[in-house]
Amino acid sequence: MVESALPIGDREEFKRQFYRELLLVVGELGYHRVNPRIMRFIDDRRFVMKADLEGVSDAIRATALINRIGGQATAFYTLGSSGTIKALTKTAQGDA
Repeated sequence: MVESALPIGDREEFKRQFYRELLLVVGELGYHRVNPRIMRFIDDRRFVMKADLEGVSDAIRATALINRIGGQATAFYTLGSSGTIKALTKTAQGDA
């Protein structure tokens, strides 16, 4: 689960921008290894991102290095990781 320092507005536009920034950080080969997918938005700042097992550590490092989305300065924090989305969602609902 990842948290954005800025509120997420238009979710589809956010996805496009996030994937683009991730690609810039990890490069094409790294992006293929990570194979990122935003699976669920928990609220206006948190979302669940799925990554291939071999790219999980790259995904965590890459999200920490992204500092702009849509021309706005931001930061991303990995709040947790799990083998299942259900476990992450359960944790997120407990935090909310």
